[in-house]
Amino acid sequence: MKISKSNLLFFSAVIIAIIFIISNPYKLSYSKYNLDLGQISDRDIIAPFDFSIHKSSETIKADKKKAASQTENIYKVSENLKFNAQKNLDFIFQHFNITESSNNSETIRQKLIQNGYELSLSSVDFLINLENRTNIYEYITSETSRIFNIGIYSENILKSKIYLHHNNKTKSYNLNRLYSLDEAKAKLITKKNGKIFKQIVKELADIILIENIVVDEELSNLAKEKAREEVKLTIGKVQKNEKIVGKNQKITFIELSKLNSLKRALEENKRQKSTFETILSALGAFVFVLFLLHLFQFLLIQLFPEDYSSDASLLIISSIIIGTILLTVLTNNLFKFPQLIIPVILPVLLISVLYDIKLGILYNFINFILIAFFLNWNFIDPMIYSLTAIAGITILHRMKKKQNYYHLAFYLFFAYSIFSIAISLIHFDEISIILSNLFSGLLSIVISMIGLVILTPVIERKLNMATKQLLLELLDFDNPLLKKISLAIPGTYHHALIVGNLAESAAEAIGANHLLTRVASYYHDIGKIENPDFFIENNSNSSALHDKMLPNQSALLIKKHIKDGMTLATKYHLPKQVINILQQHHGTAYIRYFHTKAKEAGLDIDENDFKYDGPKPQTKEAAIVMIADIVESTTKSLSEIEPKIVDKVLSETVNRLILEGQLDETPISLEELSKIKSAMAPIINGVYSKRIEYPKNDNAEN
Repeated sequence: MKISKSNLLFFSAVIIAIIFIISNPYKLSYSKYNLDLGQISDRDIIAPFDFSIHKSSETIKADKKKAASQTENIYKVSENLKFNAQKNLDFIFQHFNITESSNNSETIRQKLIQNGYELSLSSVDFLINLENRTNIYEYITSETSRIFNIGIYSENILKSKIYLHHNNKTKSYNLNRLYSLDEAKAKLITKKNGKIFKQIVKELADIILIENIVVDEELSNLAKEKAREEVKLTIGKVQKNEKIVGKNQKITFIELSKLNSLKRALEENKRQKSTFETILSALGAFVFVLFLLHLFQFLLIQLFPEDYSSDASLLIISSIIIGTILLTVLTNNLFKFPQLIIPVILPVLLISVLYDIKLGILYNFINFILIAFFLNWNFIDPMIYSLTAIAGITILHRMKKKQNYYHLAFYLFFAYSIFSIAISLIHFDEISIILSNLFSGLLSIVISMIGLVILTPVIERKLNMATKQLLLELLDFDNPLLKKISLAIPGTYHHALIVGNLAESAAEAIGANHLLTRVASYYHDIGKIENPDFFIENNSNSSALHDKMLPNQSALLIKKHIKDGMTLATKYHLPKQVINILQQHHGTAYIRYFHTKAKEAGLDIDENDFKYDGPKPQTKEAAIVMIADIVESTTKSLSEIEPKIVDKVLSETVNRLILEGQLDETPISLEELSKIKSAMAPIINGVYSKRIEYPKNDNAEN
C-alpha cells in the first residue's frame, strides 16, 4: 500500500512521540520495595491493596514455548499436490499426442527421460495405441483422484492418529483410514488386470503418486498461538494488608515476585492518575517532532533532487531516524550505558554513504536535535558527535572508495578525540574522566562502523534499494554481469547501450530518475543470455531456428527471456526497481511476428501464448524503457533514416502503446510523452544517420 509523504511524516511523529512517553515514564522510586534476591529485609512490608502476582518475563516465555510445543500439528489434504500429480500425468501423455504420427517408441521414451519421466520401452510401445492410452489415462485419473481425496500420509508421521482438517472440519483421524504411499500404489495396481497393464500403472504410480497429507501451517500456527494466549500470566493474588515480607526475612524468589508485582501495580495506578499529564506530554512531543520532520522534508525538497525526496527515500530516512531514537533509548534508558557510547554517528554516515554527502550534513542537523531531545536536552554529548560526524563526512567526501572504513574509523576517532578533550579541558575534567570519555567514544565509533558495514549492503542489496552508489557500480563496464552480457550477447549489448542513451535523455527531459532508467536499459534484456541464438540481433540466421518450431513454441521461447532475466537479475542482486522495469518493459503486448505467423498457418491459437505476461509499466522509468526499446528496434530495421521517418516511428510507437492500453497504469502525461519523443529523436538521428561519403583519395585521412 502506497503511503503519502504527509502521512509518513505524521505516523513517524506519532511513533517517536510514543517512544518518548514509553522511554520517559514517571520516574517512580519505591526504595523500600527495591530488594534483591537473597537480601534481608529491614522492615515488614504490607500490601497496600489487592494485586496479582505476575510471572517473570522469562517464566512466561518458557511457559508459552512449552504450551506451543505440546500443541499437535493440524494436517490437511493438499489440493495443490493433487493438481500437480494430474498435471504430471497430462504432461506425460502429451508426449504421445505430439509425436503420434512418428510412431517411434524409442524417440518418445528418450523425450520422456529428458523431462524426468522414466517409462520402460514396452510401456511406451503399449501407450502408443490410442485406445490403450485412453483406457490407462481414464483409469489412473479416476483412481488417483479418489486416492488423493482420501489422502496419502507421510512415513514421517509416527503417530497412530492425527488431526486432519477436511471438508471444513478438523477431526482426529486414525492413520488406518488413510493411505500410506505404498498402500496407495498397491491399491492403484491391484485394480487392473493383465501384466502389461499392471506394469504401466506401477510405473506411472511411481511418478505421480505423492504424499498429499501435509501440515496446515496456518491452522497449526493458530492452534499454537491459542495455546500461548491461554498461558496464565499470574500465579495468584496478594490481598490488602497481607504481609509480603517480614522484618529480618530473607528474600526468596516468591517474595521477589510479589515485590516486583507490587511495584508494577503502583506504577499502573500512578499512570491512571496522570492520564491528562501523559496526553499533554505526548502531544507536545508529537507537535515538536512533526514540525521538525516537516522542516526536514521542506529542506530536502528544496535542496536535493527528486531522487532523494521520493516516497521510498523518505521512508528509509524516517526508518533510520526511528531506529536511531530506539538505539538511544536502549543504550541510555534501558542498559544505563554512558551517553557517549550511543552510536550517534552511524545514521549520519549511513545517509551519506547511501545517498549524498550534502544530504548527510542536513540529516546531521536533525539527528543532533532529536538525540538531544531524547537525552533530556543534554546538548554537550550530541554536539561532540555532531561535529565528529561532520569531520567524518568531510573525510568521506575526499575518499575515492567509500568502503575504506578502516581509514574512516581512524579519522573519526581522531576528530572525536580533539572535540572531546577540548570540552573536557573547558570543564576542568580529571584525567580519569577524559580517558573514560575517549574509551566510550572509541566504542561508539567501533559500533557505528560495524553497523555501517552491516546495514549498507542490507539496504542496498537485501532491500534491493537503487541507491546512487549501487546504480553507478552497475554502470561500470567492469561490472561482471555487464561484461557477461557484452561477451555472451554482443548484439543485445549494443542494443541496450543505445536504449540506455535514449531512455536517459527522455528521463532527464521529464524529471524522472535518469540514472535508474539508464541502468534498467542496460540490463533489460539479460534473459537473452539463456538462448542467444534465437534472437536476431545476436544471430542473423535465427529465423532458421524458429522455422523448425511451431509459432507458439517460438513465442513462448521469446517471452521466456523476461523470466530468465528476472532470475539472473535476482541472482546478481540487481535493485528491485531495475528488476521491476525488466519485468514490465514489454507489458502485456503481443509477440506480433509469431502471432501473425500462427494466424496465417491456420493454427488453433491460445492468445496467452503470444502475449507477454506483464505487468504493464507501473512507473515513468518503465514506460520510457518500453518506448526506447521499441523505437531502437524499429529504427534499426529501417533501410533509410531521416528526421521525418524517426518522428513518424516515435509517434506511431507512442500512439500504439496508448491505444493498446500499455501505458494505462503509468503515471505519465501526454505532455511528458511529447517531451520523451522530442528527447529521443535527435539521438536516433545521430546514431543511425549516414556518414558523409568522403572522396576516394589515397592521401586522404581516414
